[in-house]
Amino acid sequence: MSLIKIFLQLFKWDVSKYILVPILIVLILFIIFNEIIMPIYTRHGQATEVPNVVEMTYEGARTLLENNDLKIVESAKKFDINYRAGIVISQNPLALTQVKKGRRVYVIVSKGEPMVEMPRLIGVSEQNAIFEINRLDLILGNIQYEHSDRYPNGVVSDQSVSPGDEIRLGESIDLLVSLGRFPDNFIVPHLIGRSLKDAKKVIQQAGLVLGTVNYEEADELLPETVISQSIEANQEVRRGEVINISVSKLPISKD
Repeated sequence: MSLIKIFLQLFKWDVSKYILVPILIVLILFIIFNEIIMPIYTRHGQATEVPNVVEMTYEGARTLLENNDLKIVESAKKFDINYRAGIVISQNPLALTQVKKGRRVYVIVSKGEPMVEMPRLIGVSEQNAIFEINRLDLILGNIQYEHSDRYPNGVVSDQSVSPGDEIRLGESIDLLVSLGRFPDNFIVPHLIGRSLKDAKKVIQQAGLVLGTVNYEEADELLPETVISQSIEANQEVRRGEVINISVSKLPISKD
């Protein structure tokens, strides 16, 4: 119900219309002045348009906003793979919004790509180290095996990224795993039938050194399957003995 109707009901038209009409006119003028004219007058010369500061550096955004009589407020920092650290990724109010001068503009600033702190894997079992690498969304790189007088068999003795370093998600981590103490003699492993990749790992674990790799055509075997080795399996040899192997390859087509 409008103010005029309320006013009329209160007086119930008992007052002379010659007195009531001027009062109504004054009341209407007051409402127009207070609700329309005064807000326009007080805002005159105080409004400004919010510029777009998204994808700008924080310092650049602050300078631009201050030049438009606005204040910048960093409301949060977030990891973002699309923006490098220090870049504004969102703002509130949005660009082109009309606001009073001196208004605060809240921005969220990128922290760059997500980073994780590299944990200490040295002294951890190989299985647990691999689990931790996967848990942190890192990538397991190469695993090498080496005898050690300090670390027992199956325990990580070194890592490619130092503990405590900040690294990006998806970065590759290489491990060095202990084979335990150096034995006096090494036993030549059985390599025939293994893949070349597997054979390299077994040779290293056995304290031997891979020498020449020869390729021979063998259509009945998968490519790079070991078909012979220069030292027979189960023989005792000295540490660092060189062993050569032959692996299969597909026959060359004559067509």
